[in-house]
Amino acid sequence: MSEVKANNRRPKGTTSKGGEEAQEKVESRITRHSDHLLQHVVTIKMFSRTFPTSNVWVLSDGREAALIDAGYGDEQSIGERTKLFGGDLSGLDVGHILVTHHHFDHSSGGRQLRDLLNADVCINPLDEVLLHTPEESNEDLPDEEEITKRAGKWREEALATPVDRTLEDGETVKVGGLTVHAVHTPGHTAGHNCYFVEELGILFTGDNVLGVGTSAIGPPPRGDMQAYLDSLLRMDELRATLFAPGHGPVVTATREKIKELVDHRATRDRQIIDLIDRGYENDRQIRRALYPEIQKGLRRAAGGQVRSHLARLVGQGVVTVDEQSDPKRWKVALTK
Repeated sequence: MSEVKANNRRPKGTTSKGGEEAQEKVESRITRHSDHLLQHVVTIKMFSRTFPTSNVWVLSDGREAALIDAGYGDEQSIGERTKLFGGDLSGLDVGHILVTHHHFDHSSGGRQLRDLLNADVCINPLDEVLLHTPEESNEDLPDEEEITKRAGKWREEALATPVDRTLEDGETVKVGGLTVHAVHTPGHTAGHNCYFVEELGILFTGDNVLGVGTSAIGPPPRGDMQAYLDSLLRMDELRATLFAPGHGPVVTATREKIKELVDHRATRDRQIIDLIDRGYENDRQIRRALYPEIQKGLRRAAGGQVRSHLARLVGQGVVTVDEQSDPKRWKVALTK
């Protein structure tokens, strides 16, 4: 495995609290994991302190290649990828951009990379609809002013990204002699796809499995905790030897990672049931108990996690939820 970093400082029109113009540090990191797999990450300091930057994967066989996910559609990210494909990777013929899901940290670079590489953008048909739905966005986005401002550009780019082909479960794309299988794994979004390369044992996991930590699963209709857990079990059945995630480093202990994630969600269910049994009456009280030191910008995402677990427990007949009395708080109770 080899890694190359390039750093650039670019002045932008943002200001610090003291009113002085701030500078952004743009870091482009390329990691080659094998002859077939390269990871490209663009990190822009100043705004990615809490929101993790996303991976763009380059899968290749000979001269033929595909991208898995398109990353962000901002000027800096696209600029770094333009340099990459005009330099070290200029010999590759990229035929497809396989988007795991519609969230703009994975999709908003699609339009510009499609034009740059003359490649077809592919996504599950359920998430094609969400990609082109203006009110849909990243519910786990931190409440930070700079990120919120940039999110407008990312949303515009995601909405403007054409889809050349939809990929349903079981459909395939050829990359040289390799076959990429679309695996519908809903939960994080309704149309979340993983992409499996059986010849290499590689599963591109999108946001279902991250390199570090756990994925944010929102409450229905944007997310579905039960579907997510079912998807994890299906991913385990593929017996991949390498997970290439949407964020963070590769995962080699694949079966252990799946077990860790399933166990984590079971533990969280038990904690929520215990808190309700002890007299906690609404989801906000539960969120404060489970995440007592979480920074302000991530409280919304944490609240979504709690509601997603509660929705699953309602489906199991363990908990009842009253959403009508106070729209800002779900009133909760055990069924027995």
